[in-house]
Amino acid sequence: MASTTSGLIDVKFAINAWGAAAGGVWPRFVLRLDGQEIGQASVNSATPGRYEFTAKVAADQAHRLQLHYDNDALINGMDRNLFVRSFEINGMDIPVTHGSVRYDRGALDGRDVTAGQEGLYWGGALNVDLPASHFPTPAVPAETAPVDDTYALTVTAWRNGSHWVPPLFKLLVDDKLVAQVDVKATSPTDYKFTIKGDPNEPHKIQIIYPNDAPGRDLFVKGIKVDGQFVASTSQYASYDKGPVDSQYVVPGQEGLFWGGALTFGLPESYFNGPAPVVQKPSDDNTPTKMIDLAVKASGTSYNGIPAHFKLMVDGHLVGEANATAATQTYSFKAAVDPTKAHHIQVVYDNDAYSSTQDRNLYVDSLTVNGRTIASTATGVVYDKGALDGKDVVAGTRALLSNGALDFSVPASTFTSTVASKPPAAAAFYVATNGKDSWSGKLAAPNADGTDGPFASLEKAQAAMRASSIDTTYVRGGTYHLTKTLELTAQDNGHSFKAYNGEKATLSGGQVVKGFTSEGNGVYSAKLATATDLDLSIGGVRQRLAEKGNWSHDDVTAGWYFADAAAEGPRGSSLRYHGTEIARSDIAPGTRIQIMDFERLEDAIVEVASINTATRTLTFKSSAGFEIHNGATFRLLDNPGHVNKAGEFAWRESDGKLVFKPEHPTSFQQEGVEVARLGTLVRLTEAKGVTLEGLTFTNTLATGEALVLSKASGNHISNNDFLNVGTGIALKNGSSNNLVFGNDMEHLARHGVNMTGGSNGNRISGNDISHIGEIYKHVAGVMGAGVSNNVISHNDISDSARYGISLKNWSDTTLNYNNVIEYNRVTDTVRETADAGAIETLGRSSVNTGTIIRGNYIEGAHGLATSTSGQWVHDQKGFGIYLDDMSGGTTVAQNFIKETGWNSVFIHGGDNNVVKGNFAVLASNQEDFIRVGSASPTHGAKAVPYNNTITGNLVYGELPLDDYVELWSANNPVINKNFVANAPAYGSGDVLGNPLFTNRLAGDYSLQAGSKALAMGISDLEWEFMGNHVAGQGELAPDHLF
Repeated sequence: MASTTSGLIDVKFAINAWGAAAGGVWPRFVLRLDGQEIGQASVNSATPGRYEFTAKVAADQAHRLQLHYDNDALINGMDRNLFVRSFEINGMDIPVTHGSVRYDRGALDGRDVTAGQEGLYWGGALNVDLPASHFPTPAVPAETAPVDDTYALTVTAWRNGSHWVPPLFKLLVDDKLVAQVDVKATSPTDYKFTIKGDPNEPHKIQIIYPNDAPGRDLFVKGIKVDGQFVASTSQYASYDKGPVDSQYVVPGQEGLFWGGALTFGLPESYFNGPAPVVQKPSDDNTPTKMIDLAVKASGTSYNGIPAHFKLMVDGHLVGEANATAATQTYSFKAAVDPTKAHHIQVVYDNDAYSSTQDRNLYVDSLTVNGRTIASTATGVVYDKGALDGKDVVAGTRALLSNGALDFSVPASTFTSTVASKPPAAAAFYVATNGKDSWSGKLAAPNADGTDGPFASLEKAQAAMRASSIDTTYVRGGTYHLTKTLELTAQDNGHSFKAYNGEKATLSGGQVVKGFTSEGNGVYSAKLATATDLDLSIGGVRQRLAEKGNWSHDDVTAGWYFADAAAEGPRGSSLRYHGTEIARSDIAPGTRIQIMDFERLEDAIVEVASINTATRTLTFKSSAGFEIHNGATFRLLDNPGHVNKAGEFAWRESDGKLVFKPEHPTSFQQEGVEVARLGTLVRLTEAKGVTLEGLTFTNTLATGEALVLSKASGNHISNNDFLNVGTGIALKNGSSNNLVFGNDMEHLARHGVNMTGGSNGNRISGNDISHIGEIYKHVAGVMGAGVSNNVISHNDISDSARYGISLKNWSDTTLNYNNVIEYNRVTDTVRETADAGAIETLGRSSVNTGTIIRGNYIEGAHGLATSTSGQWVHDQKGFGIYLDDMSGGTTVAQNFIKETGWNSVFIHGGDNNVVKGNFAVLASNQEDFIRVGSASPTHGAKAVPYNNTITGNLVYGELPLDDYVELWSANNPVINKNFVANAPAYGSGDVLGNPLFTNRLAGDYSLQAGSKALAMGISDLEWEFMGNHVAGQGELAPDHLF
């Protein structure tokens, strides 16, 4: 941007808009900055267009931009309307749905103001508050060297055969002919050329062999670009055999025996790129304040399902709740800029009624930072039905249909905090310095030590059962449970909550101290009961000792390769290689963790015996699957292998825990914790129970920290689950529960596991990470035989296998009408193969009605082994995997990047729709869509039918040979997709540059001029993806896995 000595800078503004005409007149707008007109335009197109303006603006100051739509009209039934997608300020895109945009409807009087929206149906103005960071004083540009876009290219080629005419190759760069050469050399010879190309873009270099004939063959060893060698067999090369038509494409090879084309798709790095990453202007210095929010509400139910609402701040989800018949206060927290006004919405989203029942939501008030705003107050509006600003009325207590109460909250509400008050209602308290002989009604012991809080949760439970008090606050500290807290129907409507601002920890661990040194940094302690798989110190999970040399940074380290037993594959024995395993490696109690070569699942069993003559390890029980050549295993829990810091094992011979601490001089002060309990809290047939703000830790790897069984309508929110087996299990028809805002990390197995008809649950706004630190067939959220659940706005990362998985193993585990939306799922399928970041299994081959939409997926890797004993990386990793006849699924508007094989894989399913997704492909190993038949063992239903893949955007980070892979696919419809850096597949495909806003900085949103938008592909709802409140709490320490 240009600047002057007056402190003004030239700023380019752009409006991305379209319109609907009436009476032959198109909509018009006036653009103002700080009240001064800077331009106007008539929007004379029904397709998105870009309207640009330039103005001189004071640098380093905040400004207000206003777009005034001033000629709204309805003429002879025709409705003139203006639609605005976004504002651009010097190339930075601000969607109209951003929290900084407000719509002042009708007269510009500030009286009828709602959140920004695309459709301006009543005239009025969109107002945007722009921070000073958008208008920086430009730095004096440094002198830049001229762009070097010329490269030396060498093709190393030769011929063989006796044909008198030599083979010819044509050299094309980005489909343009550079040269053609007769190759007469019979040994590898360099053919040199000079080529040109943009250093900030990938390029396609193609060697076409058009004159193949008997007795004549062309060989290409590879190419060099400015001395950088790329072999013909590299990941960047592919071979289109025969006619150059993309129909028979295989990995690159040296011998071009069938004519065709050898294509190298090379990334920017080979051409002096990539370009510098240009980041958007950042508001990192914006002040942030954590505020308390409280919604006072009640509701009526329909078919036993209560009214549900979401709490949104400036369009971001910060909480959810199910409203009970009794009026309650539902508490939330949000991080906001306290210097600005904000819009807070209570969104009611599950209205239903019949002639005898009517589900409704009643909102009395919203309390913000200690200040209460009634639902009927001035400035509160009710947007009825769809949140489109079309049917807006004054605020009301009764929400009798879906919609949102929108509270416009001024900045002054956030600048100071009303002093907090003790709970208004009577409550019980539990504290580590309490006594069960006291009344439990005081938050702390009184001065003379005669009364105070309870000491145990069980005492508080009994007290609530015997009184009208329904809430217990748990003070900070660690409560070591020796048995599960059992909540039943007698506890309906009761709450256990962490005391405000304190960390109340429920631990299933036994504290162990009194270690004695055994030398070499190893210590031991006598215990009455053997340890299992779990030990922690200072909140950090330690590692069960193993023979191998494991590493934090390499998931393959520490595993040994194995072959099937001599008598053939079986589940109870294997043969190790050579002399890798000795008899001393097997001690009493030594265990083995096994994975077959496909690494679909694992098992941990005890070793029964070793036969060094036959190299055979035999197990005490079956692994549950056959073990073939190429399998891998780890030997665990041998005290003789405790030799790295953080390792532990059980020594059966003398009943001692053996441990090598990372900090031997200090670990005895707090001791270590050995997990003993599998479940800390269990709800059985309980309803309306709230568990809030608690920390669950140190449970058995095979256990489930919190279990709900036949329990419905419960509220599990803002809890931490650390170093547990599975965080939360919903079983036996546990339905209509809300699991929101919980942090789950360093999990031996799953985050949330739903089974047995647990329907209608909402798993939302949770942060689930480091999944499968012990067992490997795991998911952040797993379900089987469950329906009508919503899994949304979760951040799920670092999983050994799935991010989210819904399993239909048989007709007893059918899943219907589940919604998986707006989750951020990253770094999955790290230690297994044949899995997806989001996966559904459909063995019953039914139309499930599943919806998978709006998710952000990055990194679905895949790891397997070969039968010859080699690691195979990026093997069968899928972004969205519709496995084994999954059918009737809609996959829409997801972002998918960095998968091992495919963005989306339809494996034998019928009636699936894949539309509106964005996929970024990094190599020829990746395809956007794969459609194929499932295993023939499933019979006729294994063949896919009636699948449609249209309206997607596919981008190759380098030139690719195709974006489709079909295997007995039964003619799916694949057409009208937007494709960049790959050939078209359907006749209606459109090729071109998608015009991402800032790809190199990771911004894949579309600029207004994108051809993808013009062909009807919508930009993704980026702001809704993931958990926007994740990570605001305290993070767990680093772990040893």
